[in-house]
Amino acid sequence: MAKLMYENRFILTRKLHKEYFRFLFLTLQKKTRLAALLLAVAAFLLSGVLLFGLHSKAGAAIGLVFTAYFVYMFFYGYVFREWLQYRKLQDEHGKAIVNIVKFNSDQVQVQVNKTSFSFKYSTIEQAYETEELIILILQKEGMAAHGQPLYKKSFGGQEALEAFQKYLNQKTGAELFTDANVADTA
Repeated sequence: MAKLMYENRFILTRKLHKEYFRFLFLTLQKKTRLAALLLAVAAFLLSGVLLFGLHSKAGAAIGLVFTAYFVYMFFYGYVFREWLQYRKLQDEHGKAIVNIVKFNSDQVQVQVNKTSFSFKYSTIEQAYETEELIILILQKEGMAAHGQPLYKKSFGGQEALEAFQKYLNQKTGAELFTDANVADTA
């Protein structure tokens, strides 16, 4: 039987979900954001052509509306999707979305209310830190990248968090956390 090494329990509040979603959008959706920016520039240029070249105020106004929309999508494109995703989680799991992530000696088990799944340490490709979360990026061949949030305060303090980060570096064989506080001093 696998030995439990660390456990991370938390309720996924809307605030934490927003932080998680915003980070993933800004970090991992770079191509989508670039497309929105290019479309904003194109719509702005088209507005100029319509206004100054064809003297169409209505066409230019429509172009500026599209420009504003794509600029909004560049900076805040995640907001509506985040809201929908959180509502979907609440529909599936109820108002309180309880996450329990168990780091066993052989694999990681995730339980969200009554739903559960597990993954191997080898699928963890990256780890990011936000103000309140650690986000593990899981990916293996044939699988789309998936983020697994962990609540930092659930580890019980900075020392325990650093010990967990060191443990995760060892289990994955990668330098997921490179902070000097986490680095091996031996």
